[in-house]
Amino acid sequence: MTTLYVDNIAPNLQSKISAPNLQLPSGSVLQVVQNTYSTKADLASDSWTDTGFSASITPSSASNKILIIVTTPIYWHGNGMSMRLLRGTTPIFTPTVNYTYHFSTTGNSRAVYTIQYLDSPDSTTAVTYKTQGIGHSTVNADTNADNNTSVMTFMEIAG
Repeated sequence: MTTLYVDNIAPNLQSKISAPNLQLPSGSVLQVVQNTYSTKADLASDSWTDTGFSASITPSSASNKILIIVTTPIYWHGNGMSMRLLRGTTPIFTPTVNYTYHFSTTGNSRAVYTIQYLDSPDSTTAVTYKTQGIGHSTVNADTNADNNTSVMTFMEIAG
């Protein structure tokens, strides 16, 4: 059942209208969920490593899609790093090498790493997404080295 809130004539007064058969058009945003993470994660240079950053959303229909936006401040010493997105334990988006950060410097580097992905989880139970990272060569990469906060935002989109 969908509940709509309608402003009345009197300021700050709202009434509920129940609309059990209301269906929003395809592409409508049905819900937004956001999670933040502020813990440093050191990334290994030889394998994908969990960053510790995850969040869950429960889709209202199996035909709906989830738009995932991940923004992570990163800091590294070396020549680059990559991050990928997983649904549960399954990688669903791994950027190509051209999408990752590469620098031919031995100095410290800072950037904001962003992943945007539209997923079709085909589920009406809680779906958990998480990130993993990997360093390239002798990189010492970590998220949140400067007390910044990573943000993961989900938007459920009507199918």
